[in-house]
Amino acid sequence: MKKTILYILLIVALFITGAVWYAANSNNYKREGSFKISKNKFPIQIHRDENGIAYVIAENKEDVIRGQAFVLAQDRLFQIEFYRAIIKGEAASLLGNSMLQSDIKMQVLNLVGNAKKSYPYLDKETKEMLTWYCEGFNEYLKVGKDEFPIELSLLGIKPKPLTPEEIVSITHFIGLFHSQNLEDEVLSLNLAASTDKALELLPLSINLDRTKKLSFTTDSVSMGSLNRNDNSFKALPTPFLSYPKLGSNNWAISGKKSKSGKPILSNDPHVDARMLPGTFYPIGLMCPEFKAVGIATPGIPGLLSGRNEFVSFGVTNAYGDSQDLFIEETEGKFYRYKDKKTPFEKRKIIIKVKDSLDVALEIRATKNGPVISDFAVFNILTDDVVSLRWSLAETKSNSIGFDRLLETKNVAEFRDGLKGMDNMFFNYAIADVHGSIAHQSTGLVPIRKNNGGEVPTKGNEDDTWLGFIPKEELPNMVNPERGWIGTANHDTRPDEYPYYYSNHFSPYYRYQRITEILSENKKFAADDLWTMIFDVKNMQAELFTPVFIAALAEKEETKELATILAAWTYQEDINSIGASVYNVLYNELLYLVMNDELPDDIEDMYWENVYYWNQKVDGFIASENNFIDNINTPEKETLKDLIVEAGIKTQQLLTERLGDNQENWTWGKIHTVRFFSPLRKEGFGSDLLGAEVFAKAGSNQTLNRGGFIKNREREFDTSWFSSFRMVADMNDDEKMIGILSGGSAARIFHPYYKSQLEKWKTGEWIPYWISKEKVLEHSEYELILE
Repeated sequence: MKKTILYILLIVALFITGAVWYAANSNNYKREGSFKISKNKFPIQIHRDENGIAYVIAENKEDVIRGQAFVLAQDRLFQIEFYRAIIKGEAASLLGNSMLQSDIKMQVLNLVGNAKKSYPYLDKETKEMLTWYCEGFNEYLKVGKDEFPIELSLLGIKPKPLTPEEIVSITHFIGLFHSQNLEDEVLSLNLAASTDKALELLPLSINLDRTKKLSFTTDSVSMGSLNRNDNSFKALPTPFLSYPKLGSNNWAISGKKSKSGKPILSNDPHVDARMLPGTFYPIGLMCPEFKAVGIATPGIPGLLSGRNEFVSFGVTNAYGDSQDLFIEETEGKFYRYKDKKTPFEKRKIIIKVKDSLDVALEIRATKNGPVISDFAVFNILTDDVVSLRWSLAETKSNSIGFDRLLETKNVAEFRDGLKGMDNMFFNYAIADVHGSIAHQSTGLVPIRKNNGGEVPTKGNEDDTWLGFIPKEELPNMVNPERGWIGTANHDTRPDEYPYYYSNHFSPYYRYQRITEILSENKKFAADDLWTMIFDVKNMQAELFTPVFIAALAEKEETKELATILAAWTYQEDINSIGASVYNVLYNELLYLVMNDELPDDIEDMYWENVYYWNQKVDGFIASENNFIDNINTPEKETLKDLIVEAGIKTQQLLTERLGDNQENWTWGKIHTVRFFSPLRKEGFGSDLLGAEVFAKAGSNQTLNRGGFIKNREREFDTSWFSSFRMVADMNDDEKMIGILSGGSAARIFHPYYKSQLEKWKTGEWIPYWISKEKVLEHSEYELILE
């Protein structure tokens, strides 16, 4: 019997080994030799180093862009094809009903139509670059058919040629998730229909550098019918590939604060990159016109973050408010605009759904934009007819921004190139070899008549948009006397800033930590800034922990928690017990402070929108606001009462999950990150496909981000983290240092599938070469596009 079982296990093992070997070899691609293509003027070299990073070397810039797209298609064709399906609202035809709501959202927002409208305004230089990129991508579709990734065949995807308009639609897609005001205004409207405290819950934004409070008029959210309908909030199902939301940190120091005497820049974009190989694509681009290296956004030419010979640059999300909701005054099939009875515009769409019936949509639109309240996916819980106006439906920019950046030679040229970036809302950190540093925001942001855009407004009025904020007046900082700049998704508007740019920002804690470190009276080396990326001091905890200790120490049942927190130094390492106690207690305290006021069916919507509530509710806690009292009890609770109650719940949760021994209550045991394959996220076989789980340091409030969404299940799994880390010392003309939380190839079992992940986990870096000589020296494979 034992022998039989042994034979069976051996056969299974051999079968699995054979299947893995087959998949690995059938999902590979050519890295050496040559391909014959037709669009290039001269041969294009593609060198890959030991980490799988592709370096494209060409004799002119049009060929280097063609080479970028070719190698991107070779590595990330599956990823590109699926994102194209999402953007077009065609993903349900591949995956069935799980993607239907996503398709409805994309069809209503009409990113493809917006891109087609804006494309004619692009200048000749931009159109040429988009054309070169499409040519390179499409050349691979012709010559690489025999090596397409197996993921395409598993989903029945047949790649189609890429068009310049589609590239523009990708920039609109990214812009959609850069500006969070749509979700903010929907939440504000729903709150107004459900609680008389809606105005008190509007977001709070703080810039620690400001000495004066910015004052903007906020219209009342008590508008429209405010009659609740029978719907309740339902989160959009998690898509097959994560939507590209950007958080992030960046900073740069000038020569006066660096040991090298030249500026040093650091960046670590925070995105949900758990699905392998990650969101960003590492690449080097070299031609007579420029040499550049960094990360690219798949489907867009150029670089998102990185450096060329003269300038380094890194991004965070600036959350520019490009969206407004309007409550329309309607009469049957008509709406009123400027008090004139006007018929709705209508579009009819058919969404194909795999293994199910097609779904027909009729999409109404007003002068302001599409009516989103007709569709449950937008989670509008009132009876109002609500339309969306979005600046990216009106952009007339002559560039996409990225096309101007590769050849820039100083900060001033780089900032000028960013003026064309209507579609994305970044805070760029910039440094050059000449000694300048700068921060510059981007995006097309309306100037509102009422100087604010936080809540829905009435549609039957004159135009409420008075143009757009001039690009040179978007938030910026150039060569400050203090010798450093930095952003962390916080409010960067300075004193006397005259425009409403946004009110959706991160709490100030990460920026506070950047300020604390870079304000030290010392000079920094590149290694110091690399170490800074891993900093896990929680400045929010430094504010609240003494308050927690004082309350917990007064009660016998929570004294042990007070002792743990008293010994804690606010460092959220994976072995920290204090980090577990603090984060669980804070999480429970939030529920106790707010859930009695929040309508039950809006709670999830509210807690998922972390930047909406985080700074505001922290303010309630710090000031013992009237929200502290539980309105459902006759007693008047104090903050101390709620802290003790949260402490008891904390002890219960940690004991249930980690046992009675408090030495086991370490942060890394409940705060993990899981990487996984798009073919199988979890369950049997997921490990074989590349999935792995490990402890994660940090939290929402630390530079080393370990972000998690507040949820009913009290899970603390990391979903937002530094998916790319980089430091560029402008005194180093050979390289910048960096690491990606994944790899180059979106091909299961490929050696580049997660080729940088091991070093990312251990905090190491690898060189991203700017020197052509170093690229050739470290080349392991050479592919020629003849």
